[in-house]
Amino acid sequence: MCSNLPHNVNDLEYKYIFSNKSLFLRLLKRIDRINIFNKLTEEDLELVDKNYVLPDFSEQESDLLYKARLQEEELFFYILFEHQSTVDYNMAMRLLFYITDIWRDWLKQFDKNQFKNKSFKFPPVVPIVLYDGDNPWTASVNLKERIMNFEVFGKYIVDFEYILIDLNDPDEMIFKYKDILSLILKLNKVKTEKELERLFLDLYEYLQGAKEKEINTLKICLPVVLKELGEDKVQEAKDMLECIDVGGEGIMPLFQNLRKIREEWYHEGIQKGIQDGLQQGLQQGLQKKELEIAERMIVKGYSDEEIHEITGLDIEKIKELRAKHNN
Repeated sequence: MCSNLPHNVNDLEYKYIFSNKSLFLRLLKRIDRINIFNKLTEEDLELVDKNYVLPDFSEQESDLLYKARLQEEELFFYILFEHQSTVDYNMAMRLLFYITDIWRDWLKQFDKNQFKNKSFKFPPVVPIVLYDGDNPWTASVNLKERIMNFEVFGKYIVDFEYILIDLNDPDEMIFKYKDILSLILKLNKVKTEKELERLFLDLYEYLQGAKEKEINTLKICLPVVLKELGEDKVQEAKDMLECIDVGGEGIMPLFQNLRKIREEWYHEGIQKGIQDGLQQGLQQGLQKKELEIAERMIVKGYSDEEIHEITGLDIEKIKELRAKHNN
Protein backbone atom coordinates (compact mmCIF):
# COMPACT_ATOMS: atom_id res chain seq x y z
CA MET A 1 0.00 0.00 0.00
CA CYS A 2 2.84 2.40 0.84
CA SER A 3 4.11 2.11 -2.74
CA ASN A 4 0.99 4.02 -3.81
CA LEU A 5 1.85 7.09 -1.76
CA PRO A 6 1.09 10.43 -3.44
CA HIS A 7 4.08 12.06 -5.08
CA ASN A 8 3.62 15.46 -3.49
CA VAL A 9 2.81 16.67 0.01
CA ASN A 10 -0.04 18.93 -1.10
CA ASP A 11 -1.65 16.23 -3.21
CA LEU A 12 -2.65 13.61 -0.64
CA GLU A 13 -5.00 11.01 -2.03
CA TYR A 14 -8.42 12.11 -0.77
CA LYS A 15 -10.08 9.25 -2.55
CA TYR A 16 -7.98 6.86 -0.47
CA ILE A 17 -8.60 8.77 2.76
CA PHE A 18 -12.36 8.95 2.40
CA SER A 19 -12.74 5.41 1.13
CA ASN A 20 -12.21 4.72 4.82
CA LYS A 21 -15.83 4.65 6.05
CA SER A 22 -14.90 5.73 9.55
CA LEU A 23 -13.13 8.88 8.35
CA PHE A 24 -15.88 9.66 5.85
CA LEU A 25 -18.48 9.32 8.60
CA ARG A 26 -16.51 11.76 10.76
CA LEU A 27 -16.60 14.19 7.83
CA LEU A 28 -20.35 13.81 7.34
CA LYS A 29 -21.19 14.31 10.99
CA ARG A 30 -19.08 17.46 11.09
CA ILE A 31 -21.08 19.06 8.23
CA ASP A 32 -24.56 17.78 9.04
CA ARG A 33 -26.75 20.64 7.83
CA ILE A 34 -29.79 18.44 7.23
CA ASN A 35 -29.81 16.52 10.56
CA ILE A 36 -29.48 13.22 8.73
CA PHE A 37 -25.77 12.37 8.76
CA ASN A 38 -25.53 12.24 12.56
CA LYS A 39 -27.92 9.28 12.54
CA LEU A 40 -25.68 7.21 10.27
CA THR A 41 -23.34 4.40 11.31
CA GLU A 42 -20.58 2.74 9.30
CA GLU A 43 -22.93 -0.17 8.64
CA ASP A 44 -25.34 2.26 6.93
CA LEU A 45 -22.69 3.30 4.39
CA GLU A 46 -21.79 1.38 1.25
CA LEU A 47 -19.03 2.58 -1.07
CA VAL A 48 -20.26 2.28 -4.67
CA ASP A 49 -17.56 0.73 -6.82
CA LYS A 50 -18.13 2.85 -9.89
CA ASN A 51 -16.83 6.09 -11.41
CA TYR A 52 -18.90 8.34 -13.61
CA VAL A 53 -16.88 9.86 -16.46
CA LEU A 54 -18.25 12.95 -18.19
CA PRO A 55 -17.59 13.06 -21.95
CA ASP A 56 -18.37 16.79 -21.89
CA PHE A 57 -15.52 17.49 -19.45
CA SER A 58 -12.29 15.92 -20.61
CA GLU A 59 -10.42 13.67 -18.16
CA GLN A 60 -12.85 14.34 -15.31
CA GLU A 61 -14.66 11.71 -13.34
CA SER A 62 -16.51 11.48 -10.05
CA ASP A 63 -14.35 10.91 -6.97
CA LEU A 64 -16.47 8.92 -4.54
CA LEU A 65 -20.06 7.75 -4.36
CA TYR A 66 -21.61 6.32 -1.20
CA LYS A 67 -25.00 4.71 -0.82
CA ALA A 68 -26.55 5.33 2.58
CA ARG A 69 -29.54 3.76 4.29
CA LEU A 70 -31.11 4.63 7.63
CA GLN A 71 -32.61 1.29 8.65
CA GLU A 72 -35.01 2.62 11.27
CA GLU A 73 -36.55 5.24 8.97
CA GLU A 74 -36.18 3.29 5.71
CA LEU A 75 -34.45 6.32 4.24
CA PHE A 76 -32.19 5.64 1.25
CA PHE A 77 -29.96 8.18 -0.51
CA TYR A 78 -26.64 8.69 -2.28
CA ILE A 79 -23.74 10.91 -1.23
CA LEU A 80 -21.61 12.23 -4.09
CA PHE A 81 -18.17 13.42 -2.90
CA GLU A 82 -15.85 15.55 -5.04
CA HIS A 83 -12.36 16.87 -4.27
CA GLN A 84 -11.08 20.06 -5.91
CA SER A 85 -7.65 21.67 -5.69
CA THR A 86 -8.57 24.47 -8.12
CA VAL A 87 -11.70 26.60 -8.47
CA ASP A 88 -14.09 25.09 -11.03
CA TYR A 89 -16.85 27.47 -12.11
CA ASN A 90 -18.65 24.54 -13.78
CA MET A 91 -18.73 22.54 -10.54
CA ALA A 92 -22.51 22.73 -10.10
CA MET A 93 -23.08 21.73 -13.74
CA ARG A 94 -20.65 18.82 -13.44
CA LEU A 95 -22.48 17.64 -10.33
CA LEU A 96 -25.80 17.84 -12.19
CA PHE A 97 -24.42 15.55 -14.92
CA TYR A 98 -23.08 13.12 -12.31
CA ILE A 99 -26.43 13.07 -10.53
CA THR A 100 -28.40 12.35 -13.70
CA ASP A 101 -25.95 9.55 -14.58
CA ILE A 102 -26.42 8.07 -11.10
CA TRP A 103 -30.18 8.11 -11.60
CA ARG A 104 -29.89 6.55 -15.06
CA ASP A 105 -27.74 3.81 -13.64
CA TRP A 106 -30.14 3.26 -10.76
CA LEU A 107 -33.08 2.88 -13.15
CA LYS A 108 -31.48 -0.15 -14.82
CA GLN A 109 -32.54 -2.41 -11.96
CA PHE A 110 -36.23 -1.72 -12.57
CA ASP A 111 -38.74 -2.81 -15.15
CA LYS A 112 -40.08 0.08 -17.29
CA ASN A 113 -43.57 -0.43 -15.91
CA GLN A 114 -42.24 0.07 -12.38
CA PHE A 115 -40.72 3.51 -12.86
CA LYS A 116 -43.75 4.67 -14.86
CA ASN A 117 -45.85 4.08 -11.77
CA LYS A 118 -47.19 7.15 -9.98
CA SER A 119 -45.67 6.12 -6.65
CA PHE A 120 -42.17 5.58 -8.08
CA LYS A 121 -39.58 8.07 -6.81
CA PHE A 122 -35.88 8.65 -7.37
CA PRO A 123 -33.36 8.51 -4.51
CA PRO A 124 -31.91 11.79 -3.21
CA VAL A 125 -28.29 12.53 -4.14
CA VAL A 126 -26.43 14.85 -1.75
CA PRO A 127 -23.45 16.52 -3.51
CA ILE A 128 -20.40 17.47 -1.39
CA VAL A 129 -17.33 19.34 -2.64
CA LEU A 130 -14.10 19.46 -0.61
CA TYR A 131 -11.75 22.24 -1.68
CA ASP A 132 -8.10 22.56 -0.62
CA GLY A 133 -6.68 24.98 -3.20
CA ASP A 134 -4.62 28.07 -2.39
CA ASN A 135 -7.04 30.64 -3.81
CA PRO A 136 -10.50 31.45 -2.36
CA TRP A 137 -13.41 29.40 -3.73
CA THR A 138 -15.33 31.92 -5.85
CA ALA A 139 -17.64 29.60 -7.80
CA SER A 140 -21.33 29.65 -6.92
CA VAL A 141 -22.69 26.69 -4.96
CA ASN A 142 -26.05 27.12 -6.75
CA LEU A 143 -26.65 25.61 -10.19
CA LYS A 144 -29.01 28.35 -11.36
CA GLU A 145 -26.28 30.98 -11.23
CA ARG A 146 -24.52 29.16 -14.06
CA ILE A 147 -27.62 29.60 -16.24
CA MET A 148 -28.23 32.71 -18.34
CA ASN A 149 -31.02 35.04 -17.18
CA PHE A 150 -32.02 32.69 -14.36
CA GLU A 151 -33.62 35.62 -12.49
CA VAL A 152 -36.14 36.09 -15.31
CA PHE A 153 -37.38 32.50 -15.17
CA GLY A 154 -37.56 32.24 -11.39
CA LYS A 155 -38.67 28.91 -9.97
CA TYR A 156 -38.97 27.33 -13.41
CA ILE A 157 -35.20 26.97 -13.73
CA VAL A 158 -33.67 23.72 -12.46
CA ASP A 159 -31.57 24.39 -9.37
CA PHE A 160 -29.83 22.80 -6.38
CA GLU A 161 -27.06 23.72 -3.94
CA TYR A 162 -24.03 21.60 -3.11
CA ILE A 163 -22.28 21.43 0.28
CA LEU A 164 -18.89 23.16 0.09
CA ILE A 165 -16.09 22.25 2.52
CA ASP A 166 -13.38 24.91 2.16
CA LEU A 167 -10.19 23.85 3.95
CA ASN A 168 -8.86 27.42 3.64
CA ASP A 169 -11.69 28.74 5.81
CA PRO A 170 -10.47 29.03 9.45
CA ASP A 171 -14.10 28.73 10.60
CA GLU A 172 -14.64 25.45 8.72
CA MET A 173 -16.48 23.02 11.03
CA ILE A 174 -14.08 20.18 10.24
CA PHE A 175 -11.36 21.96 12.22
CA LYS A 176 -13.51 22.79 15.24
CA TYR A 177 -12.49 19.53 16.92
CA LYS A 178 -9.11 17.91 17.36
CA ASP A 179 -9.42 14.38 16.07
CA ILE A 180 -7.68 12.15 13.57
CA LEU A 181 -9.71 13.52 10.64
CA SER A 182 -8.69 17.14 11.25
CA LEU A 183 -5.10 15.97 11.85
CA ILE A 184 -4.91 14.23 8.46
CA LEU A 185 -6.47 17.21 6.67
CA LYS A 186 -4.12 19.64 8.43
CA LEU A 187 -1.12 17.51 7.46
CA ASN A 188 -2.04 18.10 3.85
CA LYS A 189 -1.87 21.87 4.42
CA VAL A 190 1.48 21.85 6.23
CA LYS A 191 4.02 24.01 4.40
CA THR A 192 6.59 24.85 7.08
CA GLU A 193 8.57 23.04 9.73
CA LYS A 194 6.92 25.22 12.38
CA GLU A 195 3.41 24.16 11.33
CA LEU A 196 4.47 20.53 11.51
CA GLU A 197 5.88 21.01 15.02
CA ARG A 198 2.58 22.46 16.22
CA LEU A 199 0.75 19.36 15.08
CA PHE A 200 3.34 17.09 16.71
CA LEU A 201 2.88 18.82 20.06
CA ASP A 202 -0.84 17.96 20.04
CA LEU A 203 -0.62 14.47 18.51
CA TYR A 204 -1.84 12.74 21.65
CA GLU A 205 -4.96 14.91 21.71
CA TYR A 206 -5.63 14.41 18.00
CA LEU A 207 -5.40 10.63 18.30
CA GLN A 208 -7.76 10.18 21.25
CA GLY A 209 -10.58 7.83 20.24
CA ALA A 210 -9.02 6.98 16.87
CA LYS A 211 -9.80 3.55 15.40
CA GLU A 212 -7.20 1.10 14.14
CA LYS A 213 -8.14 1.58 10.47
CA GLU A 214 -7.96 5.36 10.92
CA ILE A 215 -4.52 5.03 12.49
CA ASN A 216 -3.46 2.95 9.49
CA THR A 217 -4.52 5.78 7.17
CA LEU A 218 -2.44 8.20 9.25
CA LYS A 219 0.53 5.86 8.91
CA ILE A 220 0.24 6.26 5.16
CA CYS A 221 -0.16 10.05 5.25
CA LEU A 222 2.41 11.18 7.81
CA PRO A 223 5.55 9.86 6.05
CA VAL A 224 4.46 11.79 2.94
CA VAL A 225 4.68 15.02 4.92
CA LEU A 226 8.13 14.04 6.24
CA LYS A 227 9.51 13.02 2.87
CA GLU A 228 11.49 16.27 2.49
CA LEU A 229 13.79 14.97 5.22
CA GLY A 230 15.06 12.24 2.89
CA GLU A 231 14.38 8.54 2.43
CA ASP A 232 16.16 7.50 5.63
CA LYS A 233 14.00 9.77 7.77
CA VAL A 234 10.84 8.65 5.97
CA GLN A 235 11.64 5.03 6.73
CA GLU A 236 12.45 5.98 10.31
CA ALA A 237 9.08 7.72 10.60
CA LYS A 238 7.30 4.65 9.19
CA ASP A 239 9.03 2.48 11.78
CA MET A 240 8.10 4.89 14.57
CA LEU A 241 4.46 4.96 13.55
CA GLU A 242 4.19 1.25 14.25
CA CYS A 243 4.09 2.14 17.95
CA ILE A 244 0.73 3.91 17.62
CA ASP A 245 -2.14 1.79 18.85
CA VAL A 246 -5.90 2.22 18.85
CA GLY A 247 -7.01 5.38 20.65
CA GLY A 248 -3.56 6.93 20.57
CA GLU A 249 -1.96 4.53 23.05
CA GLY A 250 1.78 4.31 22.58
CA ILE A 251 2.01 7.87 21.23
CA MET A 252 4.71 8.97 23.70
CA PRO A 253 7.46 6.82 22.11
CA LEU A 254 6.42 8.30 18.77
CA PHE A 255 6.50 11.82 20.18
CA GLN A 256 9.97 11.27 21.64
CA ASN A 257 11.27 10.08 18.28
CA LEU A 258 9.68 13.00 16.47
CA ARG A 259 11.38 15.25 19.00
CA LYS A 260 14.69 13.71 17.90
CA ILE A 261 13.87 14.61 14.29
CA ARG A 262 13.04 18.17 15.35
CA GLU A 263 16.33 18.45 17.25
CA GLU A 264 18.20 17.20 14.18
CA TRP A 265 16.55 19.92 12.11
CA TYR A 266 17.80 22.49 14.63
CA HIS A 267 21.36 21.12 14.78
CA GLU A 268 21.60 20.87 11.00
CA GLY A 269 20.39 24.47 10.73
CA ILE A 270 22.91 25.65 13.32
CA GLN A 271 25.82 23.91 11.60
CA LYS A 272 24.85 25.43 8.26
CA GLY A 273 24.58 28.82 9.91
CA ILE A 274 28.07 28.51 11.36
CA GLN A 275 29.45 27.72 7.93
CA ASP A 276 27.63 30.69 6.42
CA GLY A 277 28.65 33.09 9.19
CA LEU A 278 25.06 33.28 10.51
CA GLN A 279 25.51 31.37 13.75
CA GLN A 280 24.26 34.13 15.99
CA GLY A 281 21.02 34.67 14.10
CA LEU A 282 20.24 30.95 13.99
CA GLN A 283 20.93 30.55 17.71
CA GLN A 284 18.52 33.39 18.42
CA GLY A 285 15.94 31.76 16.16
CA LEU A 286 16.42 28.43 17.90
CA GLN A 287 16.03 29.97 21.34
CA LYS A 288 12.88 31.82 20.26
CA LYS A 289 11.39 28.62 18.84
CA GLU A 290 12.18 26.70 22.05
CA LEU A 291 10.49 29.41 24.10
CA GLU A 292 7.37 29.26 21.87
CA ILE A 293 7.19 25.47 22.22
CA ALA A 294 7.68 25.71 26.00
CA GLU A 295 4.88 28.27 26.32
CA ARG A 296 2.49 26.05 24.33
CA MET A 297 3.42 23.06 26.48
CA ILE A 298 2.76 25.08 29.67
CA VAL A 299 -0.74 25.88 28.37
CA LYS A 300 -1.24 22.16 27.58
CA GLY A 301 -0.37 21.21 31.18
CA TYR A 302 3.06 19.61 30.72
CA SER A 303 5.33 19.47 33.79
CA ASP A 304 8.57 21.46 34.04
CA GLU A 305 10.60 18.26 33.70
CA GLU A 306 8.77 17.20 30.51
CA ILE A 307 9.26 20.66 28.98
CA HIS A 308 12.94 20.61 29.91
CA GLU A 309 13.41 17.16 28.37
CA ILE A 310 11.77 18.16 25.06
CA THR A 311 13.03 21.76 24.62
CA GLY A 312 16.33 21.66 26.52
CA LEU A 313 15.45 24.89 28.36
CA ASP A 314 16.71 25.33 31.93
CA ILE A 315 14.19 24.52 34.66
CA GLU A 316 14.58 28.08 36.02
CA LYS A 317 13.70 29.56 32.63
CA ILE A 318 10.64 27.29 32.42
CA LYS A 319 9.53 28.38 35.92
CA GLU A 320 9.95 32.00 34.83
CA LEU A 321 7.72 31.40 31.78
CA ARG A 322 5.14 29.58 33.93
CA ALA A 323 5.07 32.49 36.39
CA LYS A 324 4.31 34.91 33.54
CA HIS A 325 1.38 32.71 32.42
CA ASN A 326 0.00 32.55 35.95
CA ASN A 327 0.00 36.34 36.36
